[in-house]
Amino acid sequence: MENKCPVKFQNVDFCAPSTHDNPYEMYDYFLEHEPIRFDETNEVWEVFRYDDIVTIERDAETFINGEGVRPNIPPDPGMIYQDGEQHNKQRALVSSGFTPRQMRKMEDRAHEIVVDLVDKMLAKDEVDIVTDLAGALPARLIADMLDIPEEKRPAVLNWINLIIAGGCGPEYVTDEVNDAFSNFCEHHEEMYQDRIAAGCTGSDLLTIWINAEINGEKLDESQLLFEHVLLNVGGAETTRSAIAGGLERLSNDQKQYDALYDDPSLIPNAVEEILRWVCPFVNMYRTATRDYELHGKVIKEGQQVGLTYPAANRDPRKFEDPHTFNIFRDFSKEAKHLSFGLGPHFCLGSSLARLEIRQSLEEMTQRVKRIRGVEGKPPVYVSSSFVRGLSSYPAILEPR
Repeated sequence: MENKCPVKFQNVDFCAPSTHDNPYEMYDYFLEHEPIRFDETNEVWEVFRYDDIVTIERDAETFINGEGVRPNIPPDPGMIYQDGEQHNKQRALVSSGFTPRQMRKMEDRAHEIVVDLVDKMLAKDEVDIVTDLAGALPARLIADMLDIPEEKRPAVLNWINLIIAGGCGPEYVTDEVNDAFSNFCEHHEEMYQDRIAAGCTGSDLLTIWINAEINGEKLDESQLLFEHVLLNVGGAETTRSAIAGGLERLSNDQKQYDALYDDPSLIPNAVEEILRWVCPFVNMYRTATRDYELHGKVIKEGQQVGLTYPAANRDPRKFEDPHTFNIFRDFSKEAKHLSFGLGPHFCLGSSLARLEIRQSLEEMTQRVKRIRGVEGKPPVYVSSSFVRGLSSYPAILEPR
């Protein structure tokens, strides 16, 4: 079967950002003909089918995070790189900042921010959906959660964008990426020392993490740093991609957009379809602890396996007409998307992301009659093999 592989899909470098610029023809080929593929360039495996990814995600003994979740990049002390009991303990400590009470506070704050952002957009002749809403909402919300000083917020956002670029693989960890990480470390240390000096009496998320304790155990300073990084990467950038990508798709389907105005009860299902369709994370990696056979190929002990979530989210074995965006999709009869992963490493911030996307849809559909693209200014996507989404989406809003 490999001999029949089209030339354009031979020797694919899955770490190259450009590989995933317009990937669905490629994903479709591998889904159908070669559901597990060895990337010779990076010496890692790539898996595409939904059921295979589910199996790997759930088998936390055979496929671990502790050797790194990015291709050929070593692990750090953060929760996402832990396995077994250590992961459970660390996740429990981190989750102290995502209690139902905290989520209720975030719900109220998110609503305030969305209303303010839409107010400002409606006062403009032309907006950028990414800058003015999709990026601004999660950035402001997370900055509020962490109580980051206003003057530092643009710099933090820029550092995180650069750090994400380094997640594509070792060759993309440039001096600029390393400088951004160093700057973020200094920023974190300043915040940490401020909390310690104040007696850790505040209610911000970093203070909650510093104070969190289970059976006498606390997060150490290095763990705090990397949970801080992960919150910004997973919480700000991926939610931005989902909101922008969802609104861009709805702007091209007025019937579905209007349906959300006519019946807001459809919005939670639309959120799930947006997450399936956009799927901001291109992949995460696991490392095999033993030889493992899949579709006649053997993943050797110690080799990394990339879980290609956007391909799985359009696997025709699990989704009817998978390349059609459909807010009416019946997820009770089809599979649930894998955009937040599965198993022990299921995204801790999934509830926060959902509420931000939902609030954005509610406010936009109720107050904006139509979103129109700007002639000569098409949407622009970030090129990435890690987190992919719109970086710019110029639009004209027609108010109701």
